[in-house]
Amino acid sequence: MNLRQLRAFVLIAEHRSIRAAARALFVTQPAATRSLRELEQSVGAELVRRSVKGVELTTYGEALYKRAVLILQEARKAQEEIGQMRDGEGGTLNLAISSAALTVLPAALAAFRARMPRVSVAFNEVAPPYSHEQLESGRYDFLVQTEYDGDIDDGFARTTLFTLPLAVGARAGHPLRGARTLAELHDALWLLPGNIQAPANLLRLAFDAHGLPPPRDVIPCQSIAVALAIIAESDALGIFVRNLFDHQLLPRGLRMVRLDHPLPAARVSVLTRADSPPTPAAQCFMHCLLDAQAAHADGT
Repeated sequence: MNLRQLRAFVLIAEHRSIRAAARALFVTQPAATRSLRELEQSVGAELVRRSVKGVELTTYGEALYKRAVLILQEARKAQEEIGQMRDGEGGTLNLAISSAALTVLPAALAAFRARMPRVSVAFNEVAPPYSHEQLESGRYDFLVQTEYDGDIDDGFARTTLFTLPLAVGARAGHPLRGARTLAELHDALWLLPGNIQAPANLLRLAFDAHGLPPPRDVIPCQSIAVALAIIAESDALGIFVRNLFDHQLLPRGLRMVRLDHPLPAARVSVLTRADSPPTPAAQCFMHCLLDAQAAHADGT
């Protein structure tokens, strides 16, 4: 088993086609097929089958695919780490960032580019469970995620950036804009990232803190931009970190519902894989985020 074979196998699995995988590898179709057959001989099992839908993974193939992705990502990180340790050059940094970190992200990015200008950076939006799967597979270097302020046992390592109070958002003319308790908002339509049944769900925790059942009418929405656009033009409500209401990302006409009681705090954390140390570039960006938050808290 070698990296060439694993790379061909992963691309065949993802494209569901040997021909498409060969094009992505810039090799001939027979060469891609040969790599696959060599890998099957190495592991002693059939990994793919052809069907009317194209190439499909066998049970053995499904098991190897998860490991192969991780192996390839770790190999990439190892190569990039050597280059970054040697001369600060090379590699990419793939991040997923929560909207709660927008206040510190621009300063952190500027500082990172000044320190490691030759490292490419790509941003994604945090969207559980997809973003967690990408982190677990090694495709993301780390996540900056908004979560409830408490212990979470999900196998990831965490560094807290800061904690923030939560707030309810609604359009300016919303019929419930004058509500002063969560109980008055229970029957409204809510937009929320993730699954309302998840124990770490911020909306569920907010209602639990006041002895209330979670709202029944909830639409999962993984994009903060989509959620804000819908809330600004409808009677849907959302729950956000309070600092978002001071950010220019907020659509005109969207307002905070000023409740008479506080909501639980949210924690903005950096998540990394516990079993894979961050590359020098990832460590540098995390330090830049921490420095930017410290400067923001000091008002400098």
